[in-house]
Amino acid sequence: MFKWFVLLCVLALASAELQRIKIHRSEHKRDRRHVKQEVRSLRHKYQQLIQDYVIYDNGQPDYYSDYTEFTTEELGNSMNMYYYGQISIGTPPQYFNVVFDTGSANLWIPSAQCLSTDVACQQHNQYNSGASSTYVANNQNFSIQYGTGSVTGYLATDTVTINGLAIANQTFGEAVSQPGNSFTGVAFDGILGMGYLTIADDAVVPPFYNLYEQGLIDAPTFGFYLARNGTSEEGGQLVLGGVDVSLMSADLTYVPVSQEGYWQFSVDNISWNGYLLCEGCQAIADTGTSLIACPSVVYPQINQLIGAVLTDGSYYIPCDTLNSLPVLSFIIGGTTFELPASVYIQVFQEEGNTSCMSTFTDIGTEFWILGDVFLGQYYTQFDFGENRVGFAPLSN
Repeated sequence: MFKWFVLLCVLALASAELQRIKIHRSEHKRDRRHVKQEVRSLRHKYQQLIQDYVIYDNGQPDYYSDYTEFTTEELGNSMNMYYYGQISIGTPPQYFNVVFDTGSANLWIPSAQCLSTDVACQQHNQYNSGASSTYVANNQNFSIQYGTGSVTGYLATDTVTINGLAIANQTFGEAVSQPGNSFTGVAFDGILGMGYLTIADDAVVPPFYNLYEQGLIDAPTFGFYLARNGTSEEGGQLVLGGVDVSLMSADLTYVPVSQEGYWQFSVDNISWNGYLLCEGCQAIADTGTSLIACPSVVYPQINQLIGAVLTDGSYYIPCDTLNSLPVLSFIIGGTTFELPASVYIQVFQEEGNTSCMSTFTDIGTEFWILGDVFLGQYYTQFDFGENRVGFAPLSN
């Protein structure tokens, strides 16, 4: 699908014209309910890779078996969980905020034909195919599973524009029904998946594939800067078609993708205060979640190490120990990347009380899922051309 080629060097990419996309950040406050909802959604995103598993809610089992020329777009962050930016669909353009999600590969947005009882749809921008002169009917249904049900609708084909780059004949999902309250009250309308075609539902070619194949960017690579402490307008950047060296304080450390589908790679080892948690383990870089999912065997170990106690299905530490906790160290491609406790512990202020929750979770995988808790500390490059992922410390 891609016109694959070997990229000559990082300097060649860096010298190309980049497309920079602003990422926005919602200032909604996140609470423990959001974390539990995200755990469910995360499990359903990776349901094909995990065995039957039980998620506990308030101590009760909750079963779920069913989320070269380069351009930059600024991103936004909803509840420190989702980073999103603006795209348009159709002629004339209809505008939507979408999560740029490396843990999935489909684009979907709400449809103007959604149910009047669909609260999430009614809260968001809706695509009206009848108002677009470039719309092409597809006549095929689609369904994507999430934590509380499935997004359902039908496929459509139209012009999708990202930062002025118009992708012709892009197929995407028009959602006529969204599950439960998974997408109510959030700052984005839909999701734009940036994973490999092999994980795309209905084998729909992802937008980034067509972005490169139609010659709109010079190289099949993109990078993320996710601002963890940004404002609603300055949540970070998505860089399309190359590497933005201005966002990095050192060179990228690249590791090969070990299995094409998700952005999966090998980690040399992960340790905490000298305690080895894994060696030669696998991890996935996922911009569509804020959590760090541990292998099931590691989950109780790491929470025990940080002094966390299980309460109502989540692990909490005494807040007065937060500043004394050591960093969590990841050695990737021979380079050490550290997470301080202020990152892997989430502090909540609720009803006058302060609680400190571990951001580590367990969804029944044998691999690690590194969400924005990790990715927000580093510039991350996703390179389809050479099937690799790169990390570098931020310049600010």
